[in-house]
Amino acid sequence: MLRYFTRGFGFAMREGAFHMDRIGCILQGSSVYKEKVMSWKRVTPFNGKAPYVSADCFVAPNANVIGQAHLGSKVGVYYQTVIRADINEVNIAANTTIQDRCVIRCMPTRGCNIGSHVTIEPGCTVSGADIADDVFIGAGSVIMEGARIESQAIIAPGSVLQKYAVVPSGELWAGVPAAKIRDLTEEEITSLRASALHGVGLSEAHKDVTEKSYTDLDEEETVMQNWAELEVSRKPIRAPYGQYDAGPTGSGTHFNIPGQVVTASGQRVV
Repeated sequence: MLRYFTRGFGFAMREGAFHMDRIGCILQGSSVYKEKVMSWKRVTPFNGKAPYVSADCFVAPNANVIGQAHLGSKVGVYYQTVIRADINEVNIAANTTIQDRCVIRCMPTRGCNIGSHVTIEPGCTVSGADIADDVFIGAGSVIMEGARIESQAIIAPGSVLQKYAVVPSGELWAGVPAAKIRDLTEEEITSLRASALHGVGLSEAHKDVTEKSYTDLDEEETVMQNWAELEVSRKPIRAPYGQYDAGPTGSGTHFNIPGQVVTASGQRVV
């Protein structure tokens, strides 16, 4: 109860200070108070076109999805990432993870299309490119306009894939500008899907944590406090013929019939 009161009191103090600042500006003849404070919006329409974000996507609290963007099922958009589809489309298929501080943007003459089960590591920029399914793009890479990455390919960290370059399926590319290094091994190809699914699981965990309400957090804290109190006051369970030692059934001491304690070998404990 005290927690709700203090939170409400804090909110009232902040709002009161804001309005007092406005009144002070008016008395001074200043128009500063008229400046509009813009709240952070994760999903933002642009020119009358709103993004489509599947309900099971994770969009971080400080990420932006703007304009004609389409995010398929279980897409993860991590912290400080911007998906900007203001002048063309950006399409991202299911189970793709776009990690922290990435920029995914369209170009005036072409959109940006990213397939399913794609992993894009932190700090990447993708501009009007086409990326097929099961692709891994290493941290800090730049994928330029018109580039195409076919399925089951890897772009090494820090690479720059030039305009209209084509990365064939099953190859590793690296460098500035990026060029083929070698063919992928079977193990590396298999790991591409595993990496994407790991990202999906992590995105779901982040979604669960970041989208909880204050009420949910308060309820969780209450439950944890109750458990702590029970743990302090917990007493061992005793059977009529001695101490009960919890353990896997058949591997140690356990209850066999009501009122009797036996070992796994059937010997009665008195």
